[in-house]
Amino acid sequence: MNPAKLEELGRLRPQLLRFALRRLGSREQAEDAVQETLLAALEGIGRFGGGSALGTWLTGILKHKIADIVRASGREQPLEYDDIAPYDGPETDLARRRAFQAVESGLKQLSSCAARVFVLREVMGMDTAEVCRELAISPSNCWVMHYRVRQKLRACPRIRDAL
Repeated sequence: MNPAKLEELGRLRPQLLRFALRRLGSREQAEDAVQETLLAALEGIGRFGGGSALGTWLTGILKHKIADIVRASGREQPLEYDDIAPYDGPETDLARRRAFQAVESGLKQLSSCAARVFVLREVMGMDTAEVCRELAISPSNCWVMHYRVRQKLRACPRIRDAL
């Protein structure tokens, strides 16, 4: 392997770790996901055609590793509010915490597939095609579930009050 590519993989590791940590909430799981991503990259570097930046390619691999971890855990991971906005004081922090708890509570009342569609789209940032592959659903089904989840969350008084 090209030593420059190895060095670039090493430079991208902290960025990948931050990405995984924001989505998984567990340092241990994030470290595992990044390590698996880097191993997969080393094994598949010959297939990397250079059509995108190396960081973009690695982030794509990492998204799939994170989805595998979430799927293997058997439940959705809690939303992490700490990484979304800077600390603005105790009142704002408490309001933000309550809002995320309300959203989490609202998601638990939905079907697991619908909640997963929302989390994969809104929290993990996957596009429709990725969500459809991950959950084995059609794009129209994905859009409908995503729309309905957003409508139900907007209509939830607990969430409205928290925001």
